[in-house]
Amino acid sequence: MERKKNPISKIIFLLIVISVIFTGILKVSYDNAITKPNSENSEKILFEVKSGESVDNILRNLIEKDLLKEKYFYYTKIFLKINNLAPKLQAGVYEIPMDLNIIQLIDTLQDGKNQDIWVTIPEGLRKDEIATILERELTKNSKNNFSKTEFLNLTTDSTFIASLDLVEGVNDLEGFLYPDKYAFPIDTNARSVIEKMISNFKTRTDGKYTYQDIIFASIVEREGYNSSDKPIIAGIIIKRLAEGWLLQTDATLLYPVKDWKHVITQKDKDDNNPYNTYKNVGLPPTPICNPGLESIKAVQNPTKTEYYYYIHDNDGNPHYGRTLDEHNKNVQKYLR
Repeated sequence: MERKKNPISKIIFLLIVISVIFTGILKVSYDNAITKPNSENSEKILFEVKSGESVDNILRNLIEKDLLKEKYFYYTKIFLKINNLAPKLQAGVYEIPMDLNIIQLIDTLQDGKNQDIWVTIPEGLRKDEIATILERELTKNSKNNFSKTEFLNLTTDSTFIASLDLVEGVNDLEGFLYPDKYAFPIDTNARSVIEKMISNFKTRTDGKYTYQDIIFASIVEREGYNSSDKPIIAGIIIKRLAEGWLLQTDATLLYPVKDWKHVITQKDKDDNNPYNTYKNVGLPPTPICNPGLESIKAVQNPTKTEYYYYIHDNDGNPHYGRTLDEHNKNVQKYLR
């Protein structure tokens, strides 16, 4: 005798499915809200937080000053609640750029003295390039304690790296100095700068990464041009590695040269160094730059294709090949 299905069970199951889908949508919406710049305008606006002022009032005033969008009011409250940051908001007068995202905005409002120096770190730079930018921007003020030498030394200091609680196997912070716009206190030092960048990396990746992900992502960051070609290039590189092919990526050759504009020669391809993926099978020993979230996500969600080769023409357009013959024809057509 056939048993009748319980309609209540069906309803419960349906409600669970709807709940999971709805939660996922909210998570994506929340992540986008807290990381999206408020404006394309970088103009700085004076903003005051009064002593004893409520969170709601502060947020309403931010909206009035065009430093926060009305639609992100409740997302900001959630961000403050989840991270227990409301008690850390400090009274003071702030000079705030209009293009900050919610994370950066709340970070700024935690320093009542408002003695911050804003520094932008672009995606795809080596740690020595980042150190140069930080030295240039931070040491403009005589009160600053930043040292480029100390910064670079700390990136390979095993004791310091262990204190940052990254994944196992990391012995160099190349790849983890997250590119973003930062507000550093006027008297900051190299250790504090790195700790802030690593904390940002953990927040942006949500702790969901492997060391191999970051090495892959650093290559994709330098090899890809935009959000559409990065997942395809990630898929090609991952497939070549999985099938035991040489990666043969130009970006890895350029890393030890420390010059992204260097014209690659046969001598570079013949050089015996661990970053030469024209001679060594597998990944380089460390990331070759510090990738953005777009490249990390491309590696974690690669596009599977039939391609094994790719080039970019002089306008940055990608051209893919399934065979070496197709690849060579693309080279002749687009790069000669």
